[in-house]
Amino acid sequence: MRNMLRCRRGSAAFATVVALVPLIGVMALGGEAGSWYVTRQRAQSAADAAAYSGALRLACDSAPQPGTTCNNTQTYDYRGKQVAAQNSFCNSGDTGYSGSTCATSLPQGVSKSVQMASWSAGGATFVQATVSQQQPAYLAQLLGLSTINVNATAIAKIDSLAKPPCVLALKDPVTFQGSPTVSSPTCGISSNSTADNAIGFKGNSGIQVNAPSYTVGGCSQTGGSQCTNVKTYQQPIPDPLSGLATAIGALKVPSDFPNKSCGGSTIVSYEAGACVNTSGNPSLPAAVNGTISITGTYYITGNLRINGSPTITGTATLIFFKGGSLSITGNPTIQLTAVKSPSGPSALSATAKYLLKDVLIYDDETTSGGVSITGSSSSYFNGTVYVPNSPVTYSGNSTNGPTSGCYQVIAYAVKFQGNTTLDNSNCTSDGAVKPNVQTVRLVQ
Repeated sequence: MRNMLRCRRGSAAFATVVALVPLIGVMALGGEAGSWYVTRQRAQSAADAAAYSGALRLACDSAPQPGTTCNNTQTYDYRGKQVAAQNSFCNSGDTGYSGSTCATSLPQGVSKSVQMASWSAGGATFVQATVSQQQPAYLAQLLGLSTINVNATAIAKIDSLAKPPCVLALKDPVTFQGSPTVSSPTCGISSNSTADNAIGFKGNSGIQVNAPSYTVGGCSQTGGSQCTNVKTYQQPIPDPLSGLATAIGALKVPSDFPNKSCGGSTIVSYEAGACVNTSGNPSLPAAVNGTISITGTYYITGNLRINGSPTITGTATLIFFKGGSLSITGNPTIQLTAVKSPSGPSALSATAKYLLKDVLIYDDETTSGGVSITGSSSSYFNGTVYVPNSPVTYSGNSTNGPTSGCYQVIAYAVKFQGNTTLDNSNCTSDGAVKPNVQTVRLVQ
């Protein structure tokens, strides 16, 4: 008996068995905690998708496609919960969303919830999605836990540039050449070009640009430090008038116009003649007391050239079909304001007429020379100049804008060679279509 009590054989096995009991318990508890982590990851994925989807819905509300309403009858709350349901998270009894993968019944003690919220702060809008799952504890009950709550939160931000662009180069760079001064206190200058010189300063250090500038590509300079104020490698800005070229290009000239061709070389407005100007070399009306006045909506297929130093005033919209063009040279004084509601044939869609609001010049030409605009120091263009397929060059010393107005340039490329003042403070009140620069991104 004494020998048996003193025998140590098997003691290691006994100690191992004693040690394995808590070890197995810890491993089992770790496995249970691992399942919490997996649930947390799934909940976070659902929350991210729900917040982003809800934010896209609000962005659609605040900036729909120009000329149309947002084609979405559901609220941001619905869209967020729909996407969460597609990731298997639903509120109890709320599983009837399109594409839902939520179970119609859950195991005993398990519940899921999805909550959506939105608010505005600092000029931005935020959408928050909170996804949670409650489930019973198992081994964790030994630690005093009866249920486990797994929560995930995501926040999406709808934001835009502080000063949206009133100059937008759709394809090629925005170039400043010589010693121009471009003053644009209310709006920005942007280029969608991906080139290293998407915004390029060519000339001496006297070039001054008093406007926020953005580009998809880079910035180049040959003198001074102008690129310091340019934000490079930004997202591209969509063309807000992209549907206009298709609509106008679809018009049958002259058969879609009630009175067909206007006849003669002097341009006639649609309001006056319900016709299209088909002269190859159209001309402006004769001056009265030294001033040429034009009023209304003009549809032109030929090449209109303005040279010398005439004085031209009025409220007009000039629409040039493909093959037509506009050229302004010399030192004219041009003070034109766009028509707020341009007229056109019934074949022109309501969407196109909406896009034409406050458009001063629409030129669909595709020539490499593009549109050249110059003027005296008292000249201004109050409206949108839209030349999507050719460059626009500004020279001379035109202020290119009244004290306050809506002056926007959307063109294939833009070159500044003279002093220019831009202002879009009245674009919203005028009903003009503006470049949309909204972004939606997850911030939490």
